Amino acid sequence: MIAGSRQFGRQAAFAAALLLLVALLAWGCAPAPKMPVPAPGPTPEAKLDKNLPPSVLEKVGDDRLAKGRYMLAVDAYLAALSQNPGPLAASRMRLNLALAYQGAGQGVMALEQLRSMPAKGGDPEVLTKGLLMRAKLELKLGQLNQSSATLRRLAKMPPRPLSETEQRQVLDSLAATQSALGQYGQATGTLLELAGMEGFVTPSLQLRLAKTAGRASSGELEAQLGKPRPPKLNAILLLALARAQFREGRLDEALSTLGQVDGLVSDEAIGGQAKVLRQEIKQAKLVDPVAVGVLLPLSGPWAQTGKEVLAAVELGLGLYESAAGKTPLLFIADSRGKSLETAAEVDKLVDEHKVMAIIGPLGAGPSLAAARQAQARQVPLISLARIDGVAKSGPYVFQNSLTPQRQVDGLLTEAMSLRGKKRFAVLAPDNSYGRGFSGLLEKGVIARGGEVVRRVFYDPKATDFTQYVQTLAKLPPGKYRLGGPDSPEPVIDFEALFMPDSPQAVAMAASQLRYFDVTGVLLMGTNLWHEARLIELAARDVQGAILPGCFDPGSSDPTVRGFVAEYQKALQRTPSLLEAQGYDAAQVLRHMIRSNEAPRTRQAMRDALLAVKDLPGVCGPITISPQRLFDQPVVIFTVDRAGFRPVQPQDRVEPETAPALSETGVQTSSTEVQPQPSGQ
Repeated sequence: MIAGSRQFGRQAAFAAALLLLVALLAWGCAPAPKMPVPAPGPTPEAKLDKNLPPSVLEKVGDDRLAKGRYMLAVDAYLAALSQNPGPLAASRMRLNLALAYQGAGQGVMALEQLRSMPAKGGDPEVLTKGLLMRAKLELKLGQLNQSSATLRRLAKMPPRPLSETEQRQVLDSLAATQSALGQYGQATGTLLELAGMEGFVTPSLQLRLAKTAGRASSGELEAQLGKPRPPKLNAILLLALARAQFREGRLDEALSTLGQVDGLVSDEAIGGQAKVLRQEIKQAKLVDPVAVGVLLPLSGPWAQTGKEVLAAVELGLGLYESAAGKTPLLFIADSRGKSLETAAEVDKLVDEHKVMAIIGPLGAGPSLAAARQAQARQVPLISLARIDGVAKSGPYVFQNSLTPQRQVDGLLTEAMSLRGKKRFAVLAPDNSYGRGFSGLLEKGVIARGGEVVRRVFYDPKATDFTQYVQTLAKLPPGKYRLGGPDSPEPVIDFEALFMPDSPQAVAMAASQLRYFDVTGVLLMGTNLWHEARLIELAARDVQGAILPGCFDPGSSDPTVRGFVAEYQKALQRTPSLLEAQGYDAAQVLRHMIRSNEAPRTRQAMRDALLAVKDLPGVCGPITISPQRLFDQPVVIFTVDRAGFRPVQPQDRVEPETAPALSETGVQTSSTEVQPQPSGQ
């Protein structure tokens, strides 16, 4: 039994082993599981062996350059060049290295390689391509002088003869570079050479030559004349010469030159330009290119103001400077503050003195009369009127003033946008000035989502503001002092109070406001407030008030400091905004008259004024808008015990003691805290 059991065990083990072997064989024959295939990508470059021969390294670089692998191509070419190959191979490698750098967006490095190409021994074809590429890169990088020199070298001493197409490309690029450098005479010669190659004048080349030659000097153009060339080219040169003579003030010679153009060719475009230029010359004979007129009230009630503005205009024109260049000639006319006399003086300045432009006058009536007459006579006029709309008289009328609309816009930006005021009151004289400003304020407040809760107009001749302040604060009439047990309390249901009047009137009104406890509100005024007289009369009562302006006599700007010093020396007083605006208007005209391309006609002066942009001025950078307004920034000033200064961010912080508005929008009065009128 025991032996049989052992035999059975051996058989069972053998069977189990056999089954395991069969299973393993079956598993080995089964298909392998599929593994994910990586996405195709660029084949990684083998590490560059920099010890390979230069020819092999160059071939590697060429292959990489062709595949757009620019920086890898750079590595190969640099490795090849490090082995100092001969000039023939070096010129080839430098050009391709420049192409690789350019492909990688490194224009400066590309240009460096082109400039390192061997001067002698290189492949002429490669050197020519390198110089063409170099000139284009220099032009693209703004290196105009270098580009011009490279192109001249190509034109005169190319490494190999240039094809006609390449010659045209070189001359075309050279003319463009010379024009960009302001070398209009040289550019004209280059274009004439290009036209000679073409054999005929294409319309585009004719236009380009006319524009370029039209900016050259008469001497440069005269040197080009007398050479055999097609009549059309000579006609273009003669027309450009007449334009140069006109620009230089040689009017009779310009007319004579135009006479040579007539009949030379029957070209409609050239004939039309000659006709227009002849008309401009005839107009120029009617004006003195350096003459400026100023029209101000020099007699009558505004005589003192007129004389002060006149002094500023004289300084702005530089009449007392010894600087080189054309000096403006000033003709002075007296408007007498009357409309009829003003219009007559405009005619006199135009007809007798042949002025190019006029500055002035002042006052609404005279300003509108002058604007209408200046437009009728087509002479540019820069009005200093403080009323809106003068420039709408026509395209020859400009305006440099802080108009009521600009003042109100500046005040409301400060009061509403920067200080959050919503409820306003007005205390104004019952005249066109007070009601005009009041209307503009109300319109602006409503447009910005605010409200004007009270309007009180007073007699412009008033010297006692008691009844008007009582009405403003809803107090009963009569004489009493607030603070008693039975005294009424003012109703202050507004956050800001606008008072458009002179310093004298404002001083009287402000003292009554303080007397009746109308305090804690933001006081706002017009540019009339900006006088030392206000500080003398009411410094205590207008602390923190705000007012608009364009001119800060205390500015550290060198232009402002120079003007203030000159004006104080001449008149022993600090200039005001009106004088500053007269100075800026004169500065603009002086700039025009002294420029290299000074206007020769009144129409040209008008067009030049419209092109003024960011010219330095004492009221800020001067830009003239398409509406012919001097577009200078409005500055909001505040008042402190030292005087006027531009508003600072800290001025907009509300003091802790300021009275709060009740739920009905009315400030609560307190006998314990009596803050002064403040914009803080």
